[in-house]
Amino acid sequence: METWKEKRNRILLLLFLLSFVVYAVSFYVAFADLPLNIPPWHQFLLLYFHFVPMFFLEWLLCRTAKLRWRILLPLLPLVLVGLWFLSTAEWYLMAWFFFGIWCVPPVLGCLAGWGAWAIEKRSKSK
Repeated sequence: METWKEKRNRILLLLFLLSFVVYAVSFYVAFADLPLNIPPWHQFLLLYFHFVPMFFLEWLLCRTAKLRWRILLPLLPLVLVGLWFLSTAEWYLMAWFFFGIWCVPPVLGCLAGWGAWAIEKRSKSK
């Protein structure tokens, strides 16, 4: 018999996967045709929607990680790709601006996931 904790973890994993697929499809659709003609609502999805999968992934990791340093793993690709991008762009100010736009939503998603986990943990202890 599956426990409530296992069900909740499975739901979080499913929500992560579904939101990641939505983001990946919206990204593909935006850049599949040239010239680019992306409506504003689609631009919003491209710039900010990756908050959602990162939130669910981080909350799931917080619930399941035995070693706490593992909750930082989703931030590692941001750092590696970001440093590569900045070095390729020769560390220009505009590159930092784009890096910030690209990284802020997933970092906020991680913070929100940590917050949701803290609230969940605190409510269980009361």
